Amino acid sequence: CVIIHETLDTHAPPEKSERELDKAMLSKHSTIVIEPHNLGEECIRYIRVGNALHKTAVLSGITALGVSTVRSTWSLPFGGVSLACAAAYHFSWQHDPACKYQVDSAGHYLHRIPLEQLTSPEPVILVRRDDEVRKKLHNTVACAAGILLVYQLVSILRQ
Repeated sequence: CVIIHETLDTHAPPEKSERELDKAMLSKHSTIVIEPHNLGEECIRYIRVGNALHKTAVLSGITALGVSTVRSTWSLPFGGVSLACAAAYHFSWQHDPACKYQVDSAGHYLHRIPLEQLTSPEPVILVRRDDEVRKKLHNTVACAAGILLVYQLVSILRQ
């Protein structure tokens, strides 16, 4: 467990906490506690955007594959959204160490934290998760939706 403490030194740059967070993520710690409020909120937003892109890519891809059996042209927008979200996730998030972490908003991992070392009443807790299965699902669904999209576009252009 690593704790990123609030810096009380007014001369210390705010980037110091960001560097500590980056170092902790690159070191692959299982639990990271972020005490600086602004840094914690920024990290939560960043992780939520990555999660939203992932979920949108998967759900729209599954929808594209499902509705293509009913009416093929209905799947075009869903396939496009799936492919776009998967590409954005791949180029912006997949290689960032933050994508391996999830926010513990329910407090399930409080037992891992030495509470006596905390100085903030509401720290942000990040938990490292293995995301190999999630990435395989994400990439498989997006690729299938992309192949379907290309096939349908080629079919439309040939008409």
